Amino acid sequence: MISSLASLKGIFRRNSGDGGVVHDEAHDQPDQNSGEALLKRKRIKIAIFAILFGLVSAAIDLPLPAEDGFRAVRAKLRSRPAPQDIIMVTVDDATLNELGKPLPSRFDDSALIDRLVASGVDKIVFDRAHADPETPASDAHFARTLARHKGRVWLGVSPYHSLGFFESEKIVPLEQFREHVALAAMTGLGSPFRLSVTFPTEVEVDGKAYQSISALLADYGGRSINYRPDFAFDVTTVPTFSYADILRQRIPASELEGKSVVIGNSYIASADFFHMPFLGRVPGSYFHILGAHTLKRGAPVDVMWFPALLIAGFAILSHAVARSRSKRPLWFATCGLPPLALLMDEFLVSIDIMSAMLALIGATIGFHRLAKKYYSSEVDAMTTSALSLDKTNAERDIYALKISNLSEISEDWSARELGEFVNTLITYVKGPGDAGDVAFERDVLVWFAPRMEVGSLERHADGLSTMLKTAISYDWQSTSSAPALGIDTNYALPVGQRIKKAMQAADDAASRGARFIINDAAYLEARNHRLEIVRVLERGLRERAVGVAYQPKIDLATGHIVGAETLIRWKPDGQEYVNPQELVLAAEANDRINELTLIVMEAALSEGRQAIAIDPAFKLAINMSAKSLSDTHLLFEMMTIMGRLGFPAANLTLELTETAKLEDQLIAPQIAALKQRGIGLSIDDFGTGQSNMEYLEKLPSSELKIDKKFVQQMARSEESRAVVRATIEIAHSLGKVVVAEGVETEAVAAELRAMGCDQAQGFLFSRAISMPDLLKMMGLRKNVVNS
Repeated sequence: MISSLASLKGIFRRNSGDGGVVHDEAHDQPDQNSGEALLKRKRIKIAIFAILFGLVSAAIDLPLPAEDGFRAVRAKLRSRPAPQDIIMVTVDDATLNELGKPLPSRFDDSALIDRLVASGVDKIVFDRAHADPETPASDAHFARTLARHKGRVWLGVSPYHSLGFFESEKIVPLEQFREHVALAAMTGLGSPFRLSVTFPTEVEVDGKAYQSISALLADYGGRSINYRPDFAFDVTTVPTFSYADILRQRIPASELEGKSVVIGNSYIASADFFHMPFLGRVPGSYFHILGAHTLKRGAPVDVMWFPALLIAGFAILSHAVARSRSKRPLWFATCGLPPLALLMDEFLVSIDIMSAMLALIGATIGFHRLAKKYYSSEVDAMTTSALSLDKTNAERDIYALKISNLSEISEDWSARELGEFVNTLITYVKGPGDAGDVAFERDVLVWFAPRMEVGSLERHADGLSTMLKTAISYDWQSTSSAPALGIDTNYALPVGQRIKKAMQAADDAASRGARFIINDAAYLEARNHRLEIVRVLERGLRERAVGVAYQPKIDLATGHIVGAETLIRWKPDGQEYVNPQELVLAAEANDRINELTLIVMEAALSEGRQAIAIDPAFKLAINMSAKSLSDTHLLFEMMTIMGRLGFPAANLTLELTETAKLEDQLIAPQIAALKQRGIGLSIDDFGTGQSNMEYLEKLPSSELKIDKKFVQQMARSEESRAVVRATIEIAHSLGKVVVAEGVETEAVAAELRAMGCDQAQGFLFSRAISMPDLLKMMGLRKNVVNS
């Protein structure tokens, strides 16, 4: 479709040319004040604020809870059994009950070490320091046990630590134990919301470096780092035995041989519990084991938030500077970062994405609000609010394109199809770059184009509207939709006012069936005149004070008055008559024609009773739009007025005129009702518009009026005489009375009489006159000729 429109535009350019453009060097340069440039700057501002928000949130760890929560979700998705080479020996409540003590004594610990060594355990690590003395005997016994198994047992150690108002003193084993045993750090740091934990691989106590328990168990030999244990290892699958079961030798040695052992507390009153997502409270020693399994896979790398925020920033800036409104970069980053983080977890690379997600969300909200304010919700085009409405632009003409019946032809379209239609038109009018900003407001397309001289602008507008109509008819199979162009050339006015005037001109062109209207001084004068007519009409309808006059109908055989046509003759200001045709057109354009018809009818029927008193056969004719016959409310009001005024239905004739085709199914019942009451129907202006043979067929009229343009040409045109003669013969064959309008000479009247025409009206007999003057003429009962 777009290609066909482009080819049509090429034809248009070759035929109409681009002559007449008022060139300026500025046309060849990007317009920094254009709507597109303005919106681009706004989008860049939104992008910068969003990226800065992401940076600040990352610097202060604002999304830390969400980050830890998402990290836990990723671990859950990657869940796997823990390796079986590290065993947890727990001092649980069953152990304390069996031993009958608050905690195992150092005699018990010594016995446990002997049992484990005898079972072939590789490493024995206590997740406590044995920092406080017990009894001299138990302490000495424990020291001898440590000396006996030196190199296979490690006790815990913890350095001095402070965090805000929280301080913890260093914890080290008793000096007599330190002589025979190695130490391993028990240190771990939980996150503020207890959703994650961080371990070091090495700590320093009193100037000496010690491996952490997890690094010791993993035989880690890399550089000192802080890392998070991988919660993907299912802690419930870690081999676990009760302290008492090992002590009482209830566990076979084969279950322990060659493995490392961590001895920690799990009794319910212990303080060494930590929250693990999806599991709740877990003894702290298990985290050392998970850390060891993590380190065995390799040294974890925490790249923090830098890569994610870099990706988000690139996506945000790409959207900000792009000409397209597509949010693909934003969606790509938003949807791509979570699976990227999940994938990198498998390679022990930790990425924090929540600050980037905050930046993306902030940018998306900002871009959405900007689009909602400045862009059409239906198509890929900005609204006029995005333009610099308060500035002038003397170098550009402003165009407004309105598609008549767009709502009707798009009734069965989807939103996508409507958007495609409008976007195709946008592509067409923008062409290779001569059009500037293009905006879509309701059902009107607005754009700027280089200024042209008046003659060139008229040719350009005529060619453009023709090509658009051809394109719409060809590509969208619509012959009923005509494009109407409004063009504003009032260069001294602000752009906002000019856009409104261009849109008004397009609306006016659509309502008048014109291809285009240029909103220049002449048009403004004519439009102001029409607005004045509308104001006059509104006042007349409000005050029910529309004046009428009557043009007599003359029987050509006798020369006597047999009726009269009611015409609007009104001086609203008491000085000048208003143009009746302009008044009727204004009423039709503003959907007030039925009100005007009723006011004219009430005035005419009220005065017409006097004519009937003189001649009971007198026929009073009132003009009416044939389409109004479909309005049952109008017909009801007519009958009400006739009944209230006591006007006989047989003395009323409705002269029907129309420029549109009749709809049989809409008017048939009303015509039947009128005929039943004896109201006569006349086909007015026969031979013009739609008043032709179709009306003769569809309207059971008793009268036919020949339009004055044929009657007045009779003296000079044989063709007009032939038309009049044929019309009289056809009407008589159908039993209708024939009335000739516009009779101005005795010669024409004589010729009509010779052709058998029944009645006539025109300046030869009388202009439209007041009812008193009409009654005076009727009272004379003479042949009527205007002296």
